[in-house]
Amino acid sequence: MLPHPHQHPSPTASHKPTGGSATSNVDLPKLNELVGAAFFTTLQVALNKVFRANKIAFPAMLGCTVLVFTTLVLVEAILPGVGDNVFALLQPGSNLLTKWLPVMFVPGLAMLPLAPSIGSGLDVLKVLSMIVLGFTFTMASTSYLVLAIRSAQGLVVPPPSKVETPTNNRGGRNKAPVAPVVVAAPAKPFTQETLNFLLQATVVTGAISMAASRQSNAYATPLRTLFMFFGTVLTYVFGARLPSSFTKIVHPLVTSTAGTLLLTQLDAAVTGSSFHDVLKTYRAGTLSAMKLGAGDLLLFLLGPAVGCLSVAMYSRKKIMAENLPVVVAAALCSSMGGLFGTAWFVRFLQIGSSTMVRLSLLPRNVTTALAIVITQILGGDISIAASVVVLTGIFAATVGRGMLDAFKIDDPVSRGLGMGAAGQGLGVAAIMPEKEAFPFAAINMVLTAVCATGLVSVPAVKECLVNIVSGGLKD
Repeated sequence: MLPHPHQHPSPTASHKPTGGSATSNVDLPKLNELVGAAFFTTLQVALNKVFRANKIAFPAMLGCTVLVFTTLVLVEAILPGVGDNVFALLQPGSNLLTKWLPVMFVPGLAMLPLAPSIGSGLDVLKVLSMIVLGFTFTMASTSYLVLAIRSAQGLVVPPPSKVETPTNNRGGRNKAPVAPVVVAAPAKPFTQETLNFLLQATVVTGAISMAASRQSNAYATPLRTLFMFFGTVLTYVFGARLPSSFTKIVHPLVTSTAGTLLLTQLDAAVTGSSFHDVLKTYRAGTLSAMKLGAGDLLLFLLGPAVGCLSVAMYSRKKIMAENLPVVVAAALCSSMGGLFGTAWFVRFLQIGSSTMVRLSLLPRNVTTALAIVITQILGGDISIAASVVVLTGIFAATVGRGMLDAFKIDDPVSRGLGMGAAGQGLGVAAIMPEKEAFPFAAINMVLTAVCATGLVSVPAVKECLVNIVSGGLKD
C-alpha cells in the first residue's frame, strides 16, 4: 500500500542506496500502484469511447466509479472472496491517484481570467457569499437530515465521554509523576526530494520551452505543456509543504493556481506573447499530442482519480448497505436543495445581469464533470460554472471539517454524507483521514451529481429553474 501522505520513511530507509540511487523517495510510485492506476486510466478511456459512440452524456469518470463499485459488489456476492481479492489489487493504485487528486482541480481555477465577466465588483461579492452560504446550507441541511433519520432509527452512537485521569485519594501524596506528552511535529505530505526533482524539471523544461517558443519551433506547444505540467505540480507540492497554520487558511490548490498563473506570466514575458494567449494553451480542450495543454492532461487524469473512489466505497460496503435509506435521502436533499436553493438565492440577491450568468451558478455543489454537463443543458457558461465549483471545493476542503465540528455533528455517516453533498472532490479528499466518513462522502458526491443531472434533464424542471433565475431581469 502507498504510505500515508503525512508519513516519512525512517532515516535508514530514506538514505539507503537502492538501484544506484542515493535515496529512496516514498513519493515514487511502486509497481502495484502503477498497475492499479493504469487499470482505472484504461477503463476511463474505454468507457469514454463507448459513451461517445452511443451519445451518452453521462461522464465516463462517474460511470467508472459506478461500474467498478457495482462489479466488485456483485462478484463478491456470487464468488465470496474474489471481490475482496480484486479490491486488494486495486487499492494501491487508488491510493496513488487519490493522493494527487487535488492538483487535478487547478485547471478549473487557473482558467478563471478567461471566463466571461460575472458583473460588477458587487456581483463578485454576491457570488462569493453564495459559495460560502450555499456550502454551509447544503452541508448542514444534509448532515442534520441524516442525523435525524439515524437518531430515529437508534443508529447514532454517542461520542465516548471524557475519562478523567485517576487521582490519589490521599490528598495528592505519593502521586506518580506524570510524564509530559511530546507531540511530534506533523510530517510534510511530500518529501524534499520530490520538491527538488520538480523544481529541477520545471527549470529545465521551462528554459527549453521558452527557447523553442521564441524560435517558433514546431514542438513549442508540447514543450510548454511539459513545462506547465511540472510547474503546476511543483507549486502544489510547495504549497502542501508550507506550515499547517498556513495551509489551514490557504489551501495548496490556491497556492498552485497562483504559481501556475505566475509561470504563465513569466512565459509570456520571456517569449513576447500576451498572458491570455499563453493561458489559452494551458487548457486547449483537446488531447491531441501536439496541441494539448497541461490543464488538459491534468483534467484527463482527474477521470481515473474520480473513478478510483469506488475502491473506498467498496471498503465500507456493509455499513453503506445498512444505511441505504439515509444515503438516498441525502442525495435527494443535496441535489434538489442545491439546484432550487441556489436558484432562489441568485434571484433574491439579483446576481449578474443575464440569465446565462445566473444559470452558470446553479451546479455549485456538483462535481466538475457533471457541473459542466448541467451547465450545457441549462445554457450557461462552462468557465464560470467550473470556477464556482472549484472555489466551493477549496472552501469545503479548508473549513468543511471544522464546520462539521462546530455544528457538533460527530456521527461519521452524517459527516460523510454532508461533506459529499456540498464539497465535491476537494471536500471528499479533505475528509479522507476519517475512515468511516470518507466512503459516504465519496458516494454522495457521485449520487448528488447524478441526481442533479437527471433533474435538469427533465424539461419541466429545467424550465422551472430558468424561470426562477430570470426573475427580475430586464432582458
